[in-house]
Amino acid sequence: MIEKQEVQEIFPTPLWIVDLQPAAAASLNAKLKAEIERMLTPRPKIPAGSNWQTPQDLHTKPAFAEFVKLIETASRGVARFLQVDQYPMLITGCWANINPPGAYHPMHHHPNNYLSGVYYVAVPSVGSQIIFQDPRGQASMIMPRPRQYTRLTANGANAQSKEGRLLIFPAWLKHTVPANDGESERISLSFNLMFKNFSETMAAPLWDATAGKEK
Repeated sequence: MIEKQEVQEIFPTPLWIVDLQPAAAASLNAKLKAEIERMLTPRPKIPAGSNWQTPQDLHTKPAFAEFVKLIETASRGVARFLQVDQYPMLITGCWANINPPGAYHPMHHHPNNYLSGVYYVAVPSVGSQIIFQDPRGQASMIMPRPRQYTRLTANGANAQSKEGRLLIFPAWLKHTVPANDGESERISLSFNLMFKNFSETMAAPLWDATAGKEK
């Protein structure tokens, strides 16, 4: 009776993963870790299970210039993929996250930006990951337990953390970072990107008016 049956995956959510060459990652991470440690000396007091976060202006600091170039290079590739590279973007915020053992980041997203990202400077030996929530609000309305979880049957997805790995994703995509189960600190750099002249070049309505046209 059935002539044909197929599955089409619609409304994909992209995640860009950029891995540095090991030698380049080791060199860059050593510089970043030293500068972050300098900024946190002496360490501020925080409750157990919490994390340290630096100010959000690291992209303006000369010590992070090499990292800023990495973000700019990777984000240009993302913009080309999305076919919006005709609109310049800039970094609106960049900060370091230092997660001691037991610390985690709750579910959140990054309002008022187009892209967000994270780069891993140090990852505990037991490993770590970032978990992304299914952005379709209605998708979890009815959730029977499937025999096997896949990207089509789960309501979340994860990406493994790795020293020298850069992740870029839509700023609206909610994500969380589980507790650090290792014995050493997890150190990462987060950042946001937005179109430089959004209100001047992109915020106008996308539809064409019908009133006032010549007939």
